[in-house]
Parts: sequence; C-alpha cells; structure tokens
Amino acid sequence: MKVKTMMLGILQTNVYIVYDEESKDTVVIDPAGDEDRIIRFIEENNLRLMGILVTHGHFDHIGVVDAIRDNYGVPVFTSRQEGELMADPNKNLSLNLMRTVVAVENDEVVGDKDILEFGELEFDCIVVPGHSPESVCYYNKDNDVLFCGDTLFAGSIGRTDFYDGPQNTLINSIKDRLMILPEETKVYPGHGFQTTIGYEKKTNIYMC
Repeated sequence: MKVKTMMLGILQTNVYIVYDEESKDTVVIDPAGDEDRIIRFIEENNLRLMGILVTHGHFDHIGVVDAIRDNYGVPVFTSRQEGELMADPNKNLSLNLMRTVVAVENDEVVGDKDILEFGELEFDCIVVPGHSPESVCYYNKDNDVLFCGDTLFAGSIGRTDFYDGPQNTLINSIKDRLMILPEETKVYPGHGFQTTIGYEKKTNIYMC
C-alpha cells in the first residue's frame, strides 16, 4: 500500500491518496482543495479511484468532494452525523469562519467497527467523537496505518470548541479507541506531521 500526501486547500489540510501499487485500487481521504492536483496524480499513475473517505464534515476537509465525485462517479463515505455537518454550511463552519457556503452530500453512511473494502484495500472504521460529533478514523490493519483526521495530531489533539462536546470526550475517546492500536501504527493526521501510536503514547501531553 502506498500513501501520497498533499497539503491542499486554504488551511493546508493533509489530503491522502491511498492506493495498492499492483492493482491500482485507490481511495482519496479528505479531499480539501485543488482538485486538479488530485486528479493529475491519479491519472499520471493510472490509478483506479473507488471511493472518497471523509473523516469529518468540517469545510476544510471536504472542499473538492463534489469535484472528485463528479469526475470519477465514486461514492462518498462518512458517518451519519458527519454527513449532516457536510451538508450544513453553519455546522461545517464554512459560513461562520470563511463567509462562504460549502455544502456537500455523502452517499454512504458508515458506523463504528464497519469494514470498508475497495479491491485490495480494506479499512476498519473507528468512530472517535470529540473534535466533531462522530469523526471517523480509517485503519488499515494489514499495514498498520491510521488516517485520523483532526482527532489526533503529532504532540496534540484536535480542537473541541467547535461544538458542545467537552474536551474530555475527545481525550477519552482517543485513549479508548486509538491508543489500543499497535504502537508501530503510523498515524496520518488531518494537519501537520506523521507520527506513530507508540510515540504519542509516550510523548503527547494529553495521553500521559
């Protein structure tokens, strides 16, 4: 499995193009912006896009979902509550923070412990509330890789002041749901640098 990271969109969100090198089966995670760059990489590498995975519905993670979906005709996956955020410019913060309207519909609803299969790629869905009501992390067990959106960062955690959930909800969710993964698990966050579960268990102030 290969992971191409692109920092795209107005807030430099980490957009991940995840693909199997042999079969070319591919998903895009959190397509934030600059759809031309995403499409160019897919086309230049002869990849076969099979789905779009959204970790959570905030505007800076969904900016070009429609453009990628329209170009390839693939479904968009996220949880029910994050789908509601995506579709509502007030809830997804685009109207409040950017004075613009971003409204996107999801196609498929995923829940905690669901397994998504895209050819040779497989992801366990792990719901981790706190940064948003029903954020989803996508874990590839075969390669010990976690795509966690804005729940966990290198040395930090996501903001919790965007909705009425207390900070303890996010901290406890991370400890209960993510810190139990193998320590060698590579963590690909929504912003910033890659890290590992083991490193965060030892050094992240919120996990100590």
